[in-house]
Amino acid sequence: MAGTTMSDRDCPPTSQKHYVSSEEYRAQLVQDGERRFQEWHTAFLNYQKAFLKEMAQQRKR
Repeated sequence: MAGTTMSDRDCPPTSQKHYVSSEEYRAQLVQDGERRFQEWHTAFLNYQKAFLKEMAQQRKR
C-alpha cells in the first residue's frame, strides 16, 4: 500500500470539513452573542442585587 493516497471519499466523515454559508455563520454569531449577553446580564443582575442588599444593610446601621 506504500505510495497510495486516499481520496476525499475514502476519508472518515469526521475528518471532512463542513463549510457553512455566510448566512448560517451570521446566525451562529448572533446566537453566540445572545448567549454571551445573557450570561453577562445574569451575572450583572446578581452583582447588582448583592450590592443593593449590602447598601440597604449599611443604611440600617
